[in-house]
Amino acid sequence: MNDKLVICIPGQWKDRDRLKRSVQKKSRSEYVLAEDLLMDTKHNRAFEVRFQEHEAKLSESFYYSERGMMNDKALHKLDKHTHVLRLMSYMGGLDAVQKIVPAVQLLLKSGGLAVKIENSGKAYTSEEWDKLTREARVDQLLHTFVSYRQNEQYYYSCGMQMFGLPEAAISIDTDPDASMQVMSQFLYGLLTQTEEESSAGKEFKIYGRTYASQYEPECFNEEEPYLYNPSGMYVLTEVG
Repeated sequence: MNDKLVICIPGQWKDRDRLKRSVQKKSRSEYVLAEDLLMDTKHNRAFEVRFQEHEAKLSESFYYSERGMMNDKALHKLDKHTHVLRLMSYMGGLDAVQKIVPAVQLLLKSGGLAVKIENSGKAYTSEEWDKLTREARVDQLLHTFVSYRQNEQYYYSCGMQMFGLPEAAISIDTDPDASMQVMSQFLYGLLTQTEEESSAGKEFKIYGRTYASQYEPECFNEEEPYLYNPSGMYVLTEVG
């Protein structure tokens, strides 16, 4: 089981030293790239990094990402990447996600070409990432980091383990657009509620319809360590 939030950032850096100098310059020395850490000296925190050579199938993985919206121009740039940096931090809450966003933005400004969130499979160009995370509101982070998938029985979310929370699932018989809206509203409630306001087992309404949530300890994607959520999931059912 994976316990880290992992962000893949390919770039056209000549070598590690070139990236190190670029990070220091772009951040005005607030960030320092060490051997296996990216250190935020202003806020006294650090992220684990793994810097690797060109990966032959990287652009293909971006093409088949959960969004699948990388255009030919963006994919052509990815084909020419020289190195890949993976930025990592421990998962556990909204705070962990909020802290990694500016570090990702800095690496893009320092020569990164795109972003792939390994824990949900979502991918973005650097321009898309900038627009989506500029304000870093809770609803924007949920939209940016969490993907939605389906199997033979359910539509379900993927990536809530990054926030330390369970996933949501709803019957495949639900209208696809409605299912995404219901799940995203439920997950937003999980992210913003206090412990006293826990929505577990409670009914909630959206667009005039009432839904109930039933917690299940097991979740999907058990065979995929980056995607598996050990916190389980809530199955949402329309009750009125």
